[in-house]
Amino acid sequence: MQVYLVGTLLLGLCVSIDVPLCAADITFRGRVVDENEAPVHDAIVYIESAAAASASAKSLQAQTDPTGAFTLTVPEAANVLVSVECEGFYALKNQPVHVESSHEFTFVINSVREVFQSENVNAATSPVDVAESRNEEHLSGTEMTDIPFSNSHNLRSSLVLLPGVITDGSGTLHVNGSAENQVLYLLNGFDLSNPISGRFQTILPVEGIRSVDLSSGQSSPEYGRGSAGALRLTTENGTDLFHYGATDFIPGLDIKGGLRLGNWYPRVFVSGPVMPGRAWFSDTFVSQYSQALVTGLPSGQNTTSSWAGSNLLHGQVNLTPANILFADFLATINNANRVGLGPLDPLSTTSTVDTRQYFASVKDQQYLGHGALVELGYGHNDFSVGQTPQGQGLYIISPQGDAGNYFANSTQAATRDQWLLHAFLPKFQWAGSHQFEAGGDVDWLHYHAALRDTGYQVLGLSGQLLSETLFAAPAAFSLADTEASAYLLDTWRVFKNLQLSLGLRADHDQKIDATAWSPRLGFSWSPFASARTRLSGGYSVTHDAVTLQMLGQPLSQNALTTIYNPEGNPAGAPVVATFAIPHAGLALPRADHWTLAADRQIASHVFLTAKYLIRRGTDGFAFINTLAPDAPPSLLPYPTPQSPATYQLSNVRRDRYDSIALSVRQTFSGQFEWMASYTYSRSLSNAVIDAMSPTALQVVPTLVPTPWNAPNRVLAFAYVPLPWKNWAVSGLADMRSGFPFSVRDQNGIISGAVDARRFPLHFDLNLAVERMLTFRGYRYALRLGMANVTGQANPTAVNSVVGTPKFLQFLGDEGRHFVVRIRFFGRAGK
Repeated sequence: MQVYLVGTLLLGLCVSIDVPLCAADITFRGRVVDENEAPVHDAIVYIESAAAASASAKSLQAQTDPTGAFTLTVPEAANVLVSVECEGFYALKNQPVHVESSHEFTFVINSVREVFQSENVNAATSPVDVAESRNEEHLSGTEMTDIPFSNSHNLRSSLVLLPGVITDGSGTLHVNGSAENQVLYLLNGFDLSNPISGRFQTILPVEGIRSVDLSSGQSSPEYGRGSAGALRLTTENGTDLFHYGATDFIPGLDIKGGLRLGNWYPRVFVSGPVMPGRAWFSDTFVSQYSQALVTGLPSGQNTTSSWAGSNLLHGQVNLTPANILFADFLATINNANRVGLGPLDPLSTTSTVDTRQYFASVKDQQYLGHGALVELGYGHNDFSVGQTPQGQGLYIISPQGDAGNYFANSTQAATRDQWLLHAFLPKFQWAGSHQFEAGGDVDWLHYHAALRDTGYQVLGLSGQLLSETLFAAPAAFSLADTEASAYLLDTWRVFKNLQLSLGLRADHDQKIDATAWSPRLGFSWSPFASARTRLSGGYSVTHDAVTLQMLGQPLSQNALTTIYNPEGNPAGAPVVATFAIPHAGLALPRADHWTLAADRQIASHVFLTAKYLIRRGTDGFAFINTLAPDAPPSLLPYPTPQSPATYQLSNVRRDRYDSIALSVRQTFSGQFEWMASYTYSRSLSNAVIDAMSPTALQVVPTLVPTPWNAPNRVLAFAYVPLPWKNWAVSGLADMRSGFPFSVRDQNGIISGAVDARRFPLHFDLNLAVERMLTFRGYRYALRLGMANVTGQANPTAVNSVVGTPKFLQFLGDEGRHFVVRIRFFGRAGK
């Protein structure tokens, strides 16, 4: 039905479209580049007549393509004024140009470093421009530093500023109703996700990132291996001027639960020239020490702490004006203590988790003229993670709360070597203009694991032993996989007010010997002469990557479970759970998307957007117990079997997501702006009850709400000036439905429907006042704020075992706390 509706809409567009314009006398071609001569895409180029009499050359505009190129047509030679705007750059205003031939002009715009001026640096890419046909959400570097979100030192935390992104109680990201490993995470075009789990576990400081772009539903075939979309991070660049600064370089104090050293997130950034006019660098370092207080636990055993450090170095060398070399190096170290501490999980059940990540990449970009550009790049990722419990005792799962030592004890390491090729071919004319893109990539993956899991016991309401699961002898293994892809995209500008996108992608995974094809079809149409309204939409197919942790499951330790009778004696011999992956017949998980969006400019710098998104996931991976496929769903780490279990990897997972989103945004001079959005969504799946497993071990007969399903969400933020000079106030309001959860009996079996109950309404209101000042020739920004101003409890845990005295009691109080931030920008005037 959805495909039929989209097809009908496209047919209606073709019938009702205006007749094409007559051939232009003069073609005005140009490129937009930054101060380092790198191309700037999605910039808006405006031209207006320099003389009032030349009305024919007035009010024309175009958007640059990924090569920075644009084309405009004027009916006659004329003197014009050119303006260029792009989010994250200072606007170029009224540059005089004489157009009389087909010469290519180059316009330079400067990137924003920090803002003390009143210039408009939030001149966003117009959402009503026909050239922007993808379904995207954008987050700029200034928004990430201006809006007071929780844990504002970490880029990962800033992603909640995107209406389609939420985090659950464990901090896991969910993009448009997806699991975290169903999204492709890119840093300057290279895959940054953890190949072991597929998750985004990189620590990045917000000061080192220029922009975040989220593509979902309708996206370019360049982006694959993420059925829910692609999250693209772009780093800051250096310039010919040195810039340096620091943030949060003074530790804070925490008075919650007694006076103690609070969270400390010092960040330092420096950028500048290596060889003026030829080579530049940008380096950002973040170190973080954090503590969290868990209410309801004894003093001294109610805090968890972690320390981490991350350094991101980005470089650019202009070998020639048309040949640019980019390089990145990222190192991350994270040591987290008492991971898993919670109101129902005391100190003994926690683990120490050590994570290391190293990433290096180099990319060569060659501009060939006439809209042609070729990129060739290589990237290397190195991940390692070790999890160590507090002791070697068995883990105890009881209705009153957990005890003992957590059972997972492992060391895992993986590498990814990635080659990519991306080419923009010269534009050509045939029934309109065509811009072809083609490319592909190859990834080599290697995985090593050493598993020393112990086991766990399940206790009943009266404390009796119900079952005991022990893991076999430690396991150590290695495996490898190869992924390859290729894609082709035609961006077809049929008429001035109609653009079509026709793409195709192919992905192949060597380990499961599967190839998947992904067609991408999209349209963008401006139906009115004012060009202030845009309709867009399309259909696309996407696929998920294969995670190494899933491939390694059959090589891990087997689980042996013993069931005990009411007298406390074994009811029989231990039963064994084993895992297997079939040699043939598996497919890559698939998702079909339908999107429709309407964008309207309702006033100067005020934009209204409405989006409708449908995603249908099929062929998702799950391990199914072939000996007991109809066993009742369980909330235990491994479903307790009454007989031997053989889990086989199958394509039986199904996902469903629907959303309607409305948003309005206004930008002012300087970096000031406000945004408000409302999203109604529904996220369902048949494999949602295995939170501790890398791949689902159970499916249910029907689709049920996912544990992160939040049907209603209101998100609003603002950064606006106060009446006093250099004073500003910022705020963030985030209100959503409480997450669903299931209740279980003493045996771990789900009682009633899966995810039939919900946590209370979640509401966060953060406010902050900021003062920008110059002291002894140096620039500072001082901020004082309060998080969770209303003191909403926002619980993180619930007693969900039927029959316990505290059944359905919610635990974990977020609390209200103050936030102080000091930013240092170096010498004034630099």
